Amino acid sequence: MHNKILRLGFLQLYPERHRASWKGREVSLTLREYEIVAHLARQPGQDLQYRCIYDVVRGSGFAAGIGAEGYQVNVRAFIKRIRRKFRDIDPKFDAIENYPRFGYRWRCIDDLVD
Repeated sequence: MHNKILRLGFLQLYPERHRASWKGREVSLTLREYEIVAHLARQPGQDLQYRCIYDVVRGSGFAAGIGAEGYQVNVRAFIKRIRRKFRDIDPKFDAIENYPRFGYRWRCIDDLVD
């Protein structure tokens, strides 16, 4: 079995196992949380819309929540849980930035300083 590891600054992704580590410690992400982190981190500095992030975990066009943009609440809940899990390891974790009313982005690797 080939053990491919994707290193992005302090983040390491293990795609074959759907696992992630931050600063050498495993982050206990669910499969969906892992997919969100991997999607954001593979495009550092790029703003990704709420819909794009939600499509990663539910598939294109899946309707959820109340109203046409109800999925945004679900994305915010995912991001909140993800941040909490990273902050359990690193209280200063700030790699996921919010672009208000648009979505989120993973900070550029050059911006992540220990």
